[in-house]
Amino acid sequence: MTVFGNKRILLFSPYGCTKHYGVAIKEELEKRGAHVDEYDERPSEEAYMKIIIRLLKKKVPQIFLRYIQNVIKENKTKDYDYILICRGEAFTPVAIDSLRKAYPRAKVILYLWDVMRNCAMDDVLASCNKVMSFDPENAKKYNVGFRPTFFVNDYLQVNESVEFDYDLEFICTLYHPRHKMVKQLRKNFESQGLRFYTYLYVPGLIRYIQESLFHFPFYSFKEINLKPISIPETVEVLNKTKCILDVNPPYQVSLSTRAHEAIAARRKYITTNKHIMDYEYYDPNNILIIDIDNPVISKEFVQTPFNPVSEEVLYKYSVAGLVDDLFNNM
Repeated sequence: MTVFGNKRILLFSPYGCTKHYGVAIKEELEKRGAHVDEYDERPSEEAYMKIIIRLLKKKVPQIFLRYIQNVIKENKTKDYDYILICRGEAFTPVAIDSLRKAYPRAKVILYLWDVMRNCAMDDVLASCNKVMSFDPENAKKYNVGFRPTFFVNDYLQVNESVEFDYDLEFICTLYHPRHKMVKQLRKNFESQGLRFYTYLYVPGLIRYIQESLFHFPFYSFKEINLKPISIPETVEVLNKTKCILDVNPPYQVSLSTRAHEAIAARRKYITTNKHIMDYEYYDPNNILIIDIDNPVISKEFVQTPFNPVSEEVLYKYSVAGLVDDLFNNM
């Protein structure tokens, strides 16, 4: 286990509905003795900022640079040992160079938990001391370390229930083309006699109106949520649920956090991602791979108990295991 002993760390991580991941990393670093200053990895969580970043960050790097310069100004008297960037979609070589000039002793670590086709960060890799990606294909293509996603410790608190209200739950952000698929899945599973819990999140009223007009007129306002579900609420749902359903885009090779949250919560995992078979904890008793066009879930899979994974596997995919991998040999 890496111990930091009063080391100073500047942490950039996503805020918004995924802020709990950065909070968990910060808490783990502080538990090991580090002093951590945390910032959002982009200037704003508003939808317009995401559009600006994806369209203009390479053409107009000053947009994000101003944000980084403000962070430097707020911490001008500090001398960081490490700069940890999680996801970092808005970062450019110019931004990292500015951080290096401000904190010349700091080692820069980048952890990518989005695929390159979405975040286009290939130009910043050379500016970092260490880069790891959650995607095995990206790790191989760009010659960086492979580090899968992780779970936060809250999922270890899920009860080992014997009575359940639901056979499976599906918590997701609703976007095109997922809207039609969710309707089809619900109809399919209910026809199989399965009790299906859904929490469908749409990030904002404007987004809901936009999607309703152009993509999913199938959902009433009562069926969706404009607020993301919290971790305590998710744990409460899992206390009453046998299986976690996760639907990935067909091109996705990497695993979402849901896969590792499932093993931490001791819940069975149903996924469309066949690449989960490449992981050491794959067990057909615990994990079911379904065809999105014809999803069939046997009652035997749902009714048989979960086979617990080893403590070594749990640690590897925990936030503690993540921190070890990111800071190993640094």
